[in-house]
Amino acid sequence: MDKTMTRRAFLALGGSLGAAMMGGCKGNDAGEQPTAEGSAQAEAAGAGIDYLALVNKQHKLPDNWEDEVEIVSLTNSEDWDVDVEAKAYEAYLALKEDLEAEGVYIDLDSAYRSVAEQQRIVDEFTEKYGEEYVKLYVAVPGYSEHHTGLALDLFLIIDGKGVYLNEDMVQYPEIWEKIHAKLADHGFILRYLPQRKMFTGYSYEPWHIRYLDDVEIAHQITEAGLTFEEYLGEVDPQVAGCEVDYGTSELYTEADIDSALGAVLTEFSGWKGCTLKRFAYAGDEACGADEIAYANELREANMPDLPAFDQVIVFVSDLRSPSAEDAEGTAWEPDTDYTNWSWHLGRTDADGAWQLLTWGLG
Repeated sequence: MDKTMTRRAFLALGGSLGAAMMGGCKGNDAGEQPTAEGSAQAEAAGAGIDYLALVNKQHKLPDNWEDEVEIVSLTNSEDWDVDVEAKAYEAYLALKEDLEAEGVYIDLDSAYRSVAEQQRIVDEFTEKYGEEYVKLYVAVPGYSEHHTGLALDLFLIIDGKGVYLNEDMVQYPEIWEKIHAKLADHGFILRYLPQRKMFTGYSYEPWHIRYLDDVEIAHQITEAGLTFEEYLGEVDPQVAGCEVDYGTSELYTEADIDSALGAVLTEFSGWKGCTLKRFAYAGDEACGADEIAYANELREANMPDLPAFDQVIVFVSDLRSPSAEDAEGTAWEPDTDYTNWSWHLGRTDADGAWQLLTWGLG
């Protein structure tokens, strides 16, 4: 899901939306309190929605979804109000009980968010942080999976205390592994897998699960190691057949590489008719002092207002140029394979945004 939209991110930003969401966990035995109508809603839910509906950056929420979906309102152990699709909530409670039998405790951070609420957030964040920030980090209203009510964000309860900041939750991979092992048994999948941003558009999120209302399909997807897009055959054609290699790095984390990959994909999405065949991290040896100096030459020539870069990342790729029709009026040789196409990005400090500087045949 869009990281900026979570309570964890609100808290990290220190924004007005997050301020009202702070609180202390009540303990391992504390949990969500559904409305009295919750169970009845769950029994009646599902008649009007498709539990395999795909909502992502390319696929909009189906028409009339918000009129058909059955929503349960509850209060979690942090006293946060949470809305969730009724059958997904019943399955979540069964998952929670299953995990507690093994000494693993979870809680529900967020789930359903209306299109109108998403628009309100976009408007507020645009005013507060600017349009460029919103384009990078905030889902377009109508294109967030949370509109379905079937996307659930979990958080952990460790020693009776809630652990819900993203940077804290990733410190418990062994707990997430136990959680992920139980998902399919209850009709859920892990929505955003490690090193699969090329196909989903989102980095790995161990807390973001998706309800499918079909245990068999959930097991098929999980056991095959597929993303939801791959299972449905709905990966963006520009990258659908791409082989991705993150390699190994002592300089950058997977999140660093994903962030840079996102900047490349933003550019590449505008290359009509082009398809990526291979995309790989060039290795730490390609990101040394000489490359940083080269990156700063490009920065001074094209982005003089930015501070000097102290990090650079380089990718290599193979791509196929557009057909003759799409290549008309461009510099592309139609229907041609280009190999060892390189991408150079720079940034200032580890927390800065990657800037795509140049690309072309290496």
